[in-house]
Amino acid sequence: MRGLSDFEKYKILRPIIGGAEYDENEFPIIRKTVLDENEWTGIKAVNLQNARPSPMNQSSILLMFSYDSRLIALWNNPLKKVPLFQSYYAVASPDFSIYPGMNINDIRQNIYMSRWLGRTWQNYGCKVYPTIGWYKSDTYDICFSAVEKGSIVVISTLGCLSNKEVFLQGFKEMKKRLQPSLIVVFGEMIDGMTGKFVNFRYQDSFRTKYYQFNLDGISQIYEISEA
Repeated sequence: MRGLSDFEKYKILRPIIGGAEYDENEFPIIRKTVLDENEWTGIKAVNLQNARPSPMNQSSILLMFSYDSRLIALWNNPLKKVPLFQSYYAVASPDFSIYPGMNINDIRQNIYMSRWLGRTWQNYGCKVYPTIGWYKSDTYDICFSAVEKGSIVVISTLGCLSNKEVFLQGFKEMKKRLQPSLIVVFGEMIDGMTGKFVNFRYQDSFRTKYYQFNLDGISQIYEISEA
């Protein structure tokens, strides 16, 4: 395989079963899900470490905000949990790390893995929402790639309050490029965010007994307009 890029090698060594379209960065594209607001009535959030068989899964979105050491297990065995993921209303793609000072090639690798897994699970019948993370402007071309315009996207605000300007700059650019139909926010809302949202707090999706009925953990779509 001499002369092939890492991503060309991935296409050979880790082909996506069922096929995929690739963007200009050679990332597999996660197809958009059309928003049906009526379906979102009563949707709850569950995080990866609490994922288990339950009749409540059909009304829950599975988020994947976890340590890379847990997420890499999905990359190493991408089909192991497909039957479980198929039981959920929707599954977010994994949130592999992006942090200040991170090598751009490592960011590229992490975004590739997230998109690869998301598209693979789509091909197995899961409804998948791309998880979007970013840092400064030199990461945008990679971090906002392989997501169709008009998609439902998932983001996190955890840890962003201390660097709100960087977060909001990237948030506005994400909206400009992706034009999401709905933004699922994990964490507290930050002043300056506009768009159509569903907001799940940390405690809503990390509770162990997530299957217990709790009004605070049930989704509600709302919109924040430009001032």
